Amino acid sequence: MTIGELLREYRVGQNKKQKEFTGEILSPSYYSKVEKGKHKITAEDLINILIYNQISVKQFFGRLDENYEKNQLLEEQLNCLLAQAYFQNDKSKLEEIRQEINDSCLSSKAKTYQLLYADIFLALANDTLQNNKKLQDKVREKLFSMDKFDEAKIMFYGNSMRFYSPSDNKIISQGLIRKYRNTNNIIIQKYLVSICVNMSIILIENNDLKD
Repeated sequence: MTIGELLREYRVGQNKKQKEFTGEILSPSYYSKVEKGKHKITAEDLINILIYNQISVKQFFGRLDENYEKNQLLEEQLNCLLAQAYFQNDKSKLEEIRQEINDSCLSSKAKTYQLLYADIFLALANDTLQNNKKLQDKVREKLFSMDKFDEAKIMFYGNSMRFYSPSDNKIISQGLIRKYRNTNNIIIQKYLVSICVNMSIILIENNDLKD
């Protein structure tokens, strides 16, 4: 079952029209295409719709994927292990974790994301970041356009800023701050602070003290 199909099931179950179900969160025309699987919905908008309609977030994702909670926990654990190994400059551990991700029971999509994340940490640890054009291209493919940034992509960008030129980072980071500066999402707020810190370091390294 897709997200759109499950949303429609809940909406019909509450006997609501699309406008009633989404309020001011999404336009009816956009939401209609979400139900039909023609448009994607961001995590923030999805959760806001669930809360707006008093639908349990845990129950929703549980119905969507019976392995959701287990996979979420596994992804969090792997991310934590990757970060620890990177900050300890333990390259062999990073390689081990990458193999663990590859052998895991994660979905194909989640595994692809986690492997790319591991490759970023390995490139940073081995100081091969600037010369790895193939990996840079993969990162850019994942990030798409500014309008489609969600929590995951903001985190992804924050950990991939050195793949971009200082001028590109200025444009992307300023755009993210403008777009999300008034958000109440604590996670996104934390990511924005991290991006600001990273941007400051990059500017200082490039002796760009004015910006």
